[in-house]
Amino acid sequence: MFMNMKIGIIDCNNFYVSCERVFNPISIGKPTIVLSNNDGCVIARSQEAKDLGIKMGEPYFLRKDFLDQNNFCVYSSNYNLYGDMSDRVMTAIKKYANEVEVYSIDECFVDFSNIPDEDLDDRLHLIRNEVKRLTGIPVSIGVGPNKTLAKLTSYMAKKQQTYNGVCSYWSLTDLRNSLFSVAIDEVWGIGRNWAKRLERIGVTTVGQFVEQSDTIVRSLMNVNGLKAKMELLGGYCYHVRKIPKAKRSVASTRSFGQDIDSFDQVAEAMYSYIERGIKKLRDNEISTNKATIFVCGNRHKGDGHYSSRQISFQKQTRDKESIWSQVYPHLRSICIDSRKYKKCGIVFSNLMPDSIEQGTLFSPVIEVIQAPVNKKQDWKMKQEHISQRFTTVWNDIPTVTI
Repeated sequence: MFMNMKIGIIDCNNFYVSCERVFNPISIGKPTIVLSNNDGCVIARSQEAKDLGIKMGEPYFLRKDFLDQNNFCVYSSNYNLYGDMSDRVMTAIKKYANEVEVYSIDECFVDFSNIPDEDLDDRLHLIRNEVKRLTGIPVSIGVGPNKTLAKLTSYMAKKQQTYNGVCSYWSLTDLRNSLFSVAIDEVWGIGRNWAKRLERIGVTTVGQFVEQSDTIVRSLMNVNGLKAKMELLGGYCYHVRKIPKAKRSVASTRSFGQDIDSFDQVAEAMYSYIERGIKKLRDNEISTNKATIFVCGNRHKGDGHYSSRQISFQKQTRDKESIWSQVYPHLRSICIDSRKYKKCGIVFSNLMPDSIEQGTLFSPVIEVIQAPVNKKQDWKMKQEHISQRFTTVWNDIPTVTI
C-alpha cells in the first residue's frame, strides 16, 4: 500500500536570518545573528556566523565584543515579520502541492506521491525556485519514502552544495554506508536524551543505530524509537496531516524588559498578552472557557517567587473585554505590591471550535474592567536591534524616493 510513497520536507534555510535579509540586504554575505526575547541569546545564525564559531543559545552579552570586532549584523527577534513571511512561504508551496502539513514556522511536509517519478525532480526544483522568487526565502528540500528519510535527505541537501538545495532518497547511490557519517541526533524525533542513551551503548551514528535489534531500540526509546528505525529502513509510520492537529492549549507569555514593581505595569503587560493569545485563538477558529494566569520574579537574581490562578470563564469565548474583565480580579489577588516581577502570562485551555458554544443559564453579570494604559511601559521587551515590521504595519513599509 505504501510502497510508492514520496514524502518531502521543505525547510527554510536559517529562516529568521533569511527574513531579515529580504528587507536588509546589507547583511547578505555578512555574519548575521538574530537574538531571543529581550536580546538575551542567539537563536538564529547565518552560515557566516556559524563558520566564525557562534553557537546556538550563546548569551549575547558574552560575545558582544567579538561580534563588534567581526562586523556582525545583529537583529532583535521580530516575530510579526517572521510569522507573516512564514505564511507567504506556505502559500507559495501550496500552489504546487496539494497535501501540505505545516510542521513549524519554517518547514512543512508535503506528500508528492501523486507526482510521476520522472517529473518529481523538476517539481522539487520548481518549488524551490518559486519560493525564492515570490518571497526571497531560500529553502532546502528532501524527499524520501517517509518523513524520517525526508528529514535526513533535507539535512544532506543543506550540507552538500552539489545537491543545489534538493536531495532525493532515490538519487543516493550508497545511502546505507553514508549513514555511518551522520550523527544520531540528526534523525527526526531523536532528541538529546535519547541520543545520550544511545551513546552509552556506543551508538553515535545513524548507521550504528539501524544495526541495533528491535528489542534494544524499544527498551531504550519506546515504540517511537522503533518507528524511527523502521522509517530509516524504508518503512512508513507517519502520515502527512493536511488538517492540523487540534490544539490543546494556547499560551501567551513573555519576560519583561526589566524587573517591574508596579501592578499597573504588570496589568498592562497581561492585557497585551491576552490580546496576542486571542489572535492565536482567532487564527485557529477556536475559543476557550478556561485559562491559567501566572506572575513570577527574576530567579536569576534570587527572586524566584511564583503565583498562579486558574480561571473558568462564564462561557466559551474569545472576546477580549470579557476575558480581561474576568482575569483582572484574579491578577490583582496574586500580585503583591512589595514584590518585583520579571514575567507574566496566560495559558488558554479547554479549547473548542467556534461552532460549539456552551453557556450557563444563570451567569452573574460581569463587571467590565477598562483596559490599562501606561505611557512608560517598562514591561516591554528589550529590542535594541529590532527591524521594522515590513509586511504587517503600514507605517513600516519601506518608501522609495526618485
